[in-house]
Amino acid sequence: MKTKNTGSIYVISTPIGNIEDITIRAIKTLDEMDFIACEDTRITSKLCRIHKINYKDKLISYHDHNSSRTTPFILKKLNDGFNIGLVSDAGTPLISDPGYKLIRSALEKNIEVKSIPGPSALTAAMSVSGISSDQFIFIGFLPRKKALRRIKISSLVKQNYSVIMFENALRLNKLLEELHELLGNRNISIIREITKLYEENIRGSIRDVMSLLKNKNIKGEIVVLIEKPETPVDIFKDQDIINMLKKKLPKLGASRASKEISKITSIKSDYIYKLAISLKE
Repeated sequence: MKTKNTGSIYVISTPIGNIEDITIRAIKTLDEMDFIACEDTRITSKLCRIHKINYKDKLISYHDHNSSRTTPFILKKLNDGFNIGLVSDAGTPLISDPGYKLIRSALEKNIEVKSIPGPSALTAAMSVSGISSDQFIFIGFLPRKKALRRIKISSLVKQNYSVIMFENALRLNKLLEELHELLGNRNISIIREITKLYEENIRGSIRDVMSLLKNKNIKGEIVVLIEKPETPVDIFKDQDIINMLKKKLPKLGASRASKEISKITSIKSDYIYKLAISLKE
């Protein structure tokens, strides 16, 4: 598929567990690519064989340990007019993998990047978890070092969002202990083997889930979903609200200004209105 112009990168989603979870468009695009950049060539070659995708002499090993060395090679191929597919071992590339480095470099050089969407462990787990999904943050894998993990978890205390993270089964029990200590007894969902034969969704309060898993041998990669706080956390101090009011009061008046600030801060408008009136006195 070599052309006279600069090639394009196609970010292609692949199955996260069930090998049949791949789109017709993904199969067609992979088959048409000049090269395929992948984390593990063995996993990608197996996928290609199963779906009868032409991969001979196409695969380029691209992972966290060789990205700085491989990126210039891939960019040169793109500049020479070749089209390159980017895949991860499972799911949508760039979700907790090093692919963003390549994409950023390509975009900086005005190389076209196209999405071939499909499976994602993040959205698949959220869809079956029962955890609030109107607003959530995804933090990937937590740091392995204890001190850094605790700092990261502690930073979640003031977040008025549900939280999604990945974790290894071997560290799951320790994670639950830390979550219970630092976040309290929130509701959570533990999703494992998503889309596979033994897919499991373990739900309940952190304490209840800890009890359920106490004598259970959990294996594989885990998606952990944590419910947002039942009562919104006030992350804005009174002085922050007063500063906002000073800017908005002259134009909007106390009532409208209070309602607008309430939407921004999740603090009740009645309380903000009282602060507004006190400023006028």
